[in-house]
Amino acid sequence: MNQNRRRYLQQLAALSAGVGLAGCGAFSEEDTPSDTPSSPSPTSSSTPTAEATTQPRLQRLASAWGLDEAVDLAAAGADPSGETPIDDVFEDHVGDDTLVYLPSGTYRLAESISVNGERRIGLAGDDATVVPPEGNDDVLFGFGWDTPVDAAFCAGVTFDFSADDTGGRPILARANDTVFIEDVTVEGEADVDQDLVRVDVTSAAGSGMVRRLHLPDGAPAGTGVTGCEVGDANRGDVSFVDCRIAGFPDNGLYANPPEGSVSVLGGRYLNNGVAGVRVEVNDDAVVRGVHVRCDDAEGAGENMRGIRLRAGNSVLVEDCLVEMLEVTSSDGAITFASELGGGTVRNCLLRVDADGVNAIRMKQAADEATQEGPFVCDSIDITGNASGGAAIEAADRSGVAFREICIHQPGPDRDGVDASSISGEFVDSRISVTGDPFVLTDAELDRRDVTVAESVSADTDAPCDGVDLSGIGSTDS
Repeated sequence: MNQNRRRYLQQLAALSAGVGLAGCGAFSEEDTPSDTPSSPSPTSSSTPTAEATTQPRLQRLASAWGLDEAVDLAAAGADPSGETPIDDVFEDHVGDDTLVYLPSGTYRLAESISVNGERRIGLAGDDATVVPPEGNDDVLFGFGWDTPVDAAFCAGVTFDFSADDTGGRPILARANDTVFIEDVTVEGEADVDQDLVRVDVTSAAGSGMVRRLHLPDGAPAGTGVTGCEVGDANRGDVSFVDCRIAGFPDNGLYANPPEGSVSVLGGRYLNNGVAGVRVEVNDDAVVRGVHVRCDDAEGAGENMRGIRLRAGNSVLVEDCLVEMLEVTSSDGAITFASELGGGTVRNCLLRVDADGVNAIRMKQAADEATQEGPFVCDSIDITGNASGGAAIEAADRSGVAFREICIHQPGPDRDGVDASSISGEFVDSRISVTGDPFVLTDAELDRRDVTVAESVSADTDAPCDGVDLSGIGSTDS
């Protein structure tokens, strides 16, 4: 990602946090104007009203986002009880360079709200819940669909999808310059066949950040629903920071922009089908400090991969924890797909208890362009009690390097490395498995300084202790 653009979004996030965008809502209790008396007299005529106290904070937030105007939608007539839809009030007050604010309460929508042709638009809530129509399968807030806006902001809003047969996209943000989504939660299972959050940064010079997106309740098996995705109109750089996404049958995070880079920083991804985190890029991609866990064999989706590197020539995965404990089925904890042209995985802990599941899987190259790599695995600990199969499986790749790999898997009939038609090296490593340490077929694998345990059992002390994951799952840890 362009460092100047990344720095801008980091500054934007810091500004938002400075006015209270660091928790469940848009404002913290401590964020009160300095000229407000701490203990005003109940009879004083100078006692500020709630509106007078809130407005300065609203304006500071609008300024942090580069917006000129701020509108308190409840003060403008929106019903915070959830009885009367707010669509008309919202549409009457949304405008160019405007922040629309939802104070504490429940707000009902009757239909989709689209904002097109506005230069910059923001939506912020403070313990605000938005309820869609029962049976909804459409977009709730479409910022920039079908004509991109210049900038779209959304923070501090919860969407209630708890009604039967209710889902759809709570937010679709499509902007030329900036997309910023923070502290947005969707409660309730999304039980219609429609993906949830979508982000498109439509200019190569633009940037997006999705921070602390919480999608804890997933979608039913068979719906094919994805939690969050980068859309096919994306051209800019997008970051996902400290997100929590669980229980989606067709990828938790699907980061597949046709252009632009992707960074996935921190976050926890639980029991998602196809992959917890799927990265498919033409430009650079980084997955760092992520925790993926699959522990539900009756989960929402099939093929519960941890991190799937689907495409790209310079993909980096580092400082990650992937746990494959119980799965419906799985290709592996970290998979190098056939279309991947090159990637590095380093300083990761992969725990596999699910039988027959690989910790690392390098699939056969799709063509000559994706065969040569490099494909590097460096400083990887592989643990767990899986039986059958192999800890590492690789096929039809050159430029392969395994360095400082520690495999300790005492489950029955577990092999170490199963490699066919590959060329590269396996060095400075330790293997303790119950099966064969190496199963090689037409493989040119230079093995140096590799220690193989003579016998392994569940009681054998695990030799793997080289990976430090003290900050796993959150960039704030």
